Amino acid sequence: MATPGADQEDEGLVLRGRIEETSVPELLRSVLGSGETGVLTFRRGDVTKSVYLHMGRVTYARSSNPDERLGEDLLRRGKITIREYIEASKLVAPGRRLGTILVELGALESEDLLGVVEHHVKEILLDVFSWHTGEYELVMTEPGSDDVVALNLSTEALILAGIRRIEAWSRVYGGIGGDIESVPVPTGNTDALLRIELTEEEQEVLTHVNGRASIEQICQVSYLTNLETCRVLWALMVLGVVRKGQPGEAADRAEQAAAREEELDLEDVVEHFNQMLSRVYVFLQGRVGDEVDAFMEEALGRVTGQYGSLFYGVDLKQYGRADYDQLLANVADLPAAERRQLILAGLNELVAAIQLGVKEHHGAQEEAVVSGIIKEAYRRLGVP
Repeated sequence: MATPGADQEDEGLVLRGRIEETSVPELLRSVLGSGETGVLTFRRGDVTKSVYLHMGRVTYARSSNPDERLGEDLLRRGKITIREYIEASKLVAPGRRLGTILVELGALESEDLLGVVEHHVKEILLDVFSWHTGEYELVMTEPGSDDVVALNLSTEALILAGIRRIEAWSRVYGGIGGDIESVPVPTGNTDALLRIELTEEEQEVLTHVNGRASIEQICQVSYLTNLETCRVLWALMVLGVVRKGQPGEAADRAEQAAAREEELDLEDVVEHFNQMLSRVYVFLQGRVGDEVDAFMEEALGRVTGQYGSLFYGVDLKQYGRADYDQLLANVADLPAAERRQLILAGLNELVAAIQLGVKEHHGAQEEAVVSGIIKEAYRRLGVP
């Protein structure tokens, strides 16, 4: 929002500026988002549009353009006839609005009146989104009773609908920051998403906003045209669903994502080891019963001399499984590559200690079965 002039006048605090210095979407988001009450007026040439606000909500709108009056809007949409329009217009007077008169004449159903007014107000406001030049003025004062209608217009939905109407690439390009190499980042603001209805194509654009893909890369995979994709991203930025990434942030996020993927891969590898250990545990339990826990503890003890920090707080009493979270916590201060190397080395030594223990304490048949379990598990892990 451009920095407007401000002064105290009889009607209240007044903020002024030019549309060229900001954009209508950002201006409305700022004014409505701060919960202002007053009248926001837009002027361009002979046309003046006044938007009445109450606590950050649009309550009514007027336009000096005769073709944007309620009667003309209803005529264009075929909601009333010319005769009904003419007869109702003759009865308009202070305190007597056209919409109410049309209901009294039977030209409109009373339950349709609010929707008709909402459509009219929305059209007046959305037209301003197409303005490239003009002035705006916000007078922060309580509106009159005639300027407050209980409309159900979502601020977010209005802004999204307005930006959808903007076709000028210069305005869209400026809206996204003038840099297609910048990386948009999701903000996690689900409240705004609940108040708008994205099309399938717009939703698809949002799915590509992951903090790593640039605007250009998102354009390359989007089903929409490049201009439409950038327009969607601009709308999501204005609504606070997406923000512009900071320099270097994308690289940091990519590094973090790679680390997470590596940890997920490591967890999968440890799970394969645990499945192997569980099969060995169950087999030995069938041979020696409850003594299997003592056997596994002895095998673990053989490797704690070299890998004591790794196996601190770990036991194999849960069917021979080593707690992955505990292993990870024990080596959390190490770099990812060293962490992975240490965990895998420790588990390999544990398997070797178990295999040696079976050879020392049990018969050749048991050793053959355990060796077969271990060999099959390593094959699944891709270890020759």
